[in-house]
Amino acid sequence: MKPSIDPPHHYRFGEGPLASGRPSIGRRILRSLTRFSIAVLIGVGATLGWQSYGDAAKEMLVARAPALAWVLSVSTTKSPVVAATSTDPMQQLAPLASNLDVVRRSVEQLAAKQEQMAQNIAALRAVEEDIRQKMSSTPPAPAPAPQAASIPQPKPPQPKAQSSALQSSSVLRPPPPAGPQLSR
Repeated sequence: MKPSIDPPHHYRFGEGPLASGRPSIGRRILRSLTRFSIAVLIGVGATLGWQSYGDAAKEMLVARAPALAWVLSVSTTKSPVVAATSTDPMQQLAPLASNLDVVRRSVEQLAAKQEQMAQNIAALRAVEEDIRQKMSSTPPAPAPAPQAASIPQPKPPQPKAQSSALQSSSVLRPPPPAGPQLSR
C-alpha cells in the first residue's frame, strides 16, 4: 500500500485554516526560542556559580565521590581566602587594632586643634570687645575750623565817578586795604 500525499481532508476556500495535528509555525518557533533561552540561562548561572564557589564545590565533590578526584584536579594548596580564614583570629585582629590606634590618635589631634581654635576665637572676641569699648569712650574730635574764613578778603574797588553827594558825606570810610588794587 502506498501512502497518499494528499491530506485526508481537502481544504476548501473560505472554510478557515487547514485542520492538522501540528501547531502553527509561529508557535513552534516560540517554543524553540523559549527552550534555547532556558538552556542559556542555566549555563550562565552554572558558570557564575563555578567561578564564585569553584574550589569549594570541587572539594565537596571530592569528599563525596573520591573516584572523581582525578577528573576535578583539586589543588593541594589552599587559596588565600581559605588560608586567611584558617589562621589564628588574634593574628587577624592585630592589623585592625593597629588601625584603630591610628584613628584614635587622629581624633585626639583633631580635638586638640579644635580646642586651640576655640581659644583663638575667644581671644579675638575679647580684643574686638576691647576695641569697641575704647572707641565708644573716646570723645569725638572737634571739626577743624575752615581756613578760608580767617583770610581777609579784599573789597571790590569803587568806581571813580561817584556822585558828589557821596563824596561830601560826613561818614568816614576806612582806608582801602594795603594790597594790590584791581582796576577795571
